[in-house]
Amino acid sequence: MAIIGRIRKHSGLAVIIVGVAIAAFVVGDFGKKRMKSTNEIGSVNGESLPYPEFTSKVEENIQLQKENAGNDKITDEETYSIRQNTWNTLVKEVLMQEEYDALGITVSPDELFDQVQGKNPHRFILQYFKDPKTNVYDPMLVRNYLKNLDNMEPKNKEQWLRFEKAIKDDRIETKFNNLITKGYYMPKAFLKKIYTENTQRLSVRIFSPALSKVPDNSVILTDADYQAYYDKNKDMFFQEEPTRELNYVLFEVKASDQDRKKIADDVQSIYKDFISSSDLPNYINANGDKKYDSTYKKKGSFPGVLDSTAYTSKPGIYYPPFELNNAWYMAKLLDVQERPDTMKGSQIMITYAGSPLKDEKVKRTKEQAKSRADSLMTVLKKTPDRFREFALTYSDFPSAKDDGGELKEIIDGQPNYGIFFNSGLNMKPNEMKIVETNIGYAIFKLTSKSKPIKKAKMAILQRNIEPSNQTFQDTYLRASAFAGQNLTKEAFQKTSNQQGIPNRTAESVHEMDNYLNGLSSAREVVRWAYSENTKIGEVSPVFDLSGKYVVAILTGTMEKGYTPIEKVKERIAPSVRSEKKVGMLADQMTKSMQSTNNFNQIAMQFQTKVDTTNLTFGGYNTSPVGRELEILGQLFSCKRGELIGPLKGKFGAYMAIIDNISTVTEKQDFSGERMQQLSGFANRVNGLIYESIRKSAKIKDNRRNFF
Repeated sequence: MAIIGRIRKHSGLAVIIVGVAIAAFVVGDFGKKRMKSTNEIGSVNGESLPYPEFTSKVEENIQLQKENAGNDKITDEETYSIRQNTWNTLVKEVLMQEEYDALGITVSPDELFDQVQGKNPHRFILQYFKDPKTNVYDPMLVRNYLKNLDNMEPKNKEQWLRFEKAIKDDRIETKFNNLITKGYYMPKAFLKKIYTENTQRLSVRIFSPALSKVPDNSVILTDADYQAYYDKNKDMFFQEEPTRELNYVLFEVKASDQDRKKIADDVQSIYKDFISSSDLPNYINANGDKKYDSTYKKKGSFPGVLDSTAYTSKPGIYYPPFELNNAWYMAKLLDVQERPDTMKGSQIMITYAGSPLKDEKVKRTKEQAKSRADSLMTVLKKTPDRFREFALTYSDFPSAKDDGGELKEIIDGQPNYGIFFNSGLNMKPNEMKIVETNIGYAIFKLTSKSKPIKKAKMAILQRNIEPSNQTFQDTYLRASAFAGQNLTKEAFQKTSNQQGIPNRTAESVHEMDNYLNGLSSAREVVRWAYSENTKIGEVSPVFDLSGKYVVAILTGTMEKGYTPIEKVKERIAPSVRSEKKVGMLADQMTKSMQSTNNFNQIAMQFQTKVDTTNLTFGGYNTSPVGRELEILGQLFSCKRGELIGPLKGKFGAYMAIIDNISTVTEKQDFSGERMQQLSGFANRVNGLIYESIRKSAKIKDNRRNFF
């Protein structure tokens, strides 16, 4: 059972589930063929993905996220992210399983056993089963964990099965990727060509006049210029998914003057009860907007005047209500102490039957547990060096068999080990003490503690300044009136300007987006924009987004395909202008060559510095011309001493003279180049294979119909 505690403590399996192995759990048995369903969230290559099963997986992943974060609540954004990841992982699993089945790729039981317990285990095993002292993989930790698997709680068993499936899935994916990369072959002739391109150097004199030498007002862009640029770069404007364009106004609900006055009056009334209360923690929990915090805090931790006076005041004083950062505060100083920030120590836990530790092997009573702790303490006082030995042998704490009872760093205010911290305040290093905890009696040994600093404990009641129900209603009515009275784009913009309501724009909104410009959790707005019933120019109803009211208007739609030139004209104008400037400079350079072929004189006419540089075709070049791949290609095809140009590139017009072309040293062994090419191919292909498979698949996505 000891190794189980270690796994829990380090959260290794939980992390791997959420981070790496979630794919194995998310998809479950989605890889199997099913009957078509009208209630489907989508389909992949004709295979139906039922909505109930999908939502079940989403809920299970949400639960995993909560367990991993140690929090019962997650945000709307986190829920959205989990839902997106579940869908993406599901689609990938179905598509890749088709590939694995076609190729006959599997992982046999013997192979899986070898991946878990063999001489060369899987990287997940190597990562999470390390000796805490040496940080080196220990195969005994794996064996001990599996030996205790049948004695674990069902949740821990499920956790291991997910972990094991993650190993299996990763192994299959590795085999698939290896099939692709091992099929890569580069002929010797190609390797020689690559070697030459990376080795041969040109010594070049080159100049390129700055585009700024052509004034913007002298460049007149025509429709033909735009069309030529658009046609030449058309792939840049292909849109893989449909998008929508929206304008929207945001009505934020803020506390009114009347709300603020009422809250201020309530706070004064609450303060009278606060100073007379005999149970401040419960009073704060019942009347404040933040739970009572019993921890000691150092300077810089309290709001406003509390922080500036607490450490020099006497315990027992009250602080009248004061307003700060949209909240009211009142407080009582309870205590001031010199306390360390951290401690280190170890424990030997002796539990008893029926304690929250729930160790079924323990049968002793609470009294017997106390007696056992006293007996061990008597021996340890005489032989304190045996503390770790006793922890390994006698402690009932799950992780003690691995860490010898070491608690590592205990932080002031840490809930789990606060009882040890408080006990250690009055102890000296290496001193031992029996501490009664909620799970048993612990022999606590203090190892060390940091230097004490002054800290204060305060009972603080915080009352947030929030809008009333009436203010919410009034704001909603304003938003509703705006939506009902401004039914055209012109009216929408005019009224928002008149009323001082910022009119925001959201461009390229995708079908499954959850975020608009400056607006999170906007899923319902996006769903409305993609509804078949929503037409361009239509104004939305009022959307309630967590205390904010939104009214939107659909201003444009774009389906999958090439974006029309009209929609990109403004965006590409700077590039079109630069391209035309390059052409104009090239024409001027050609004209200069009619009067002289002297390279330096031409450069002087353009008041441009000549750059002397070395260039390689396949390697890294420091000169700006190195980013002009087409120019490089032309230069490497020219002869030494030849006046070259003007050459029109993406970033400028160039003229050059090649002064020298280096000789490439002959060689026969290209193994280095082969390894480099193979490594580069493997790195590129891992991400590209699935993307290629996904793009060629027939994926039907009905998620918008459900959420």
